[in-house]
Amino acid sequence: MSRGKKIGVFLLLGAMLLSLCACGTTEKYKIVKTLAKQEYYIGFRKDDALSYYVTGALKVMQADGTVSALSEKWFGDDRVAFASDADGLKNAGTINARTLLIGVDENAYPMSYVENGQYAGFDVELARALCQKLGWEPQFISIQTKDAYVELSSGNVDVAWGGLALDGKAEDYTVFGPYMENSIVIAALSGSSSGISGKTLVMDVSQDSMDALDANENVKNKFGKITRSTGNTLANFASLDSGACDMVLTDSTAVDYLNNH
Repeated sequence: MSRGKKIGVFLLLGAMLLSLCACGTTEKYKIVKTLAKQEYYIGFRKDDALSYYVTGALKVMQADGTVSALSEKWFGDDRVAFASDADGLKNAGTINARTLLIGVDENAYPMSYVENGQYAGFDVELARALCQKLGWEPQFISIQTKDAYVELSSGNVDVAWGGLALDGKAEDYTVFGPYMENSIVIAALSGSSSGISGKTLVMDVSQDSMDALDANENVKNKFGKITRSTGNTLANFASLDSGACDMVLTDSTAVDYLNNH
């Protein structure tokens, strides 16, 4: 092979290698620091027969691939851990039509949130699919994790389900799960520095976020400025994209979703 042809081959191989390297860096955001780990649960009133129908239907939907398909749609992989049982509703008998009052955290993007006046998110879409299977009508009601027991016991909601990191050892109400893991993290643009000293941080005002940051004083004190925003998750990421801040405090599920869409 002539010298010119060899150079041409080397240039071609180099271009191919650069292309392959670029394929591994397509994610827009990276996690700089993990502050706390959580697990999502579904909560019911104690001894409420409703839990049989909901958990039974979820087991069937896990078995028939519905849950896995939704997980891959939202997060790019199958990460939901409901028990699988094709006969989960075998002994359910007649399932009467009803409205299911579903308590969701509307600030838990992308698990549950409000978009154009409508509830959306992974948990919301899964709850709608469950209600369709059971012949029920879903009605979503905004609640917070810390109020789950009060909302359930008062009858304001039938089920607490939607981005809620409930207490898996709660004695006042019944929980199903955990079905997914989440972390409260500090995220930045992929091409930026991972150092946090002197950087600006934007975060929401949720109790979980504030508790996670307060529990990591050594991290908190390194930031040059921390802004607590009343906007939603997407507004905070918009600040990051525009350069208005260096980092955001958010959920790992939000980072995963935005990196896959």
